[in-house]
Amino acid sequence: MYVLGIDLETTGLSFEEDEIIEIGAVVWDIDSNKPAAMLNHLVVQPDKLPLSKTIVNITGITDTDLTEFGLEEKYALMEFLKLAEKCQYIVAHNGNHFDKPFIEKALSRYSMNINLPWIDTMFDVPFKSRTKKLTYLAAEHNFLNPFAHRALFDVLTMLKVCSDYDWQEIIERAQSPQVKVIAKVSKEDRQLAKDQGFRWDSKNYVWFKEMKECDLNKSSWEFSFDVERNG
Repeated sequence: MYVLGIDLETTGLSFEEDEIIEIGAVVWDIDSNKPAAMLNHLVVQPDKLPLSKTIVNITGITDTDLTEFGLEEKYALMEFLKLAEKCQYIVAHNGNHFDKPFIEKALSRYSMNINLPWIDTMFDVPFKSRTKKLTYLAAEHNFLNPFAHRALFDVLTMLKVCSDYDWQEIIERAQSPQVKVIAKVSKEDRQLAKDQGFRWDSKNYVWFKEMKECDLNKSSWEFSFDVERNG
């Protein structure tokens, strides 16, 4: 079976306001755990130049890189879809919150779409580590990404880490709903939630944790909680 790993570099974090400046994609054979095909394209976005210093510092991508080597977005997406035709799943790290909305917005601009189910490795891979940052996960799995925040290298890093796990388990976990758990703790007891990986939402004044429902069913905490489900 083939899955299509994807990573995007963008002009910012808002899929509503920002745009894609690099697409990296890898067709991964989950039976042999190796790449079968790859693509990486810079994407020129004339209306978004110059890039912010923050984005240049994070990615290393410059305005000159985009103007000299960037493809028009439509053609980069067409090549991405050609690879997707041969795959059964799209795989991305934090894909549900980042890559998926960006790619769907870009595809809709040209009346294109992709109907494959998504695997979000941030939640669908059964990591034991508390951290979910790809760079740290790679290090914990004895792999060094030589060019972090460049799309193709991030995809290969993600898939290399995934290859240490059972792909069938990952696929099964992807089918479990994503839920948001709200810890019902007082200010004095907030450390109980923090110790279990809950994060503070300063806007809504709650301790929360996003997780798979299958993991929630196996969890046991010293505090009560509420569960929010999409839809």
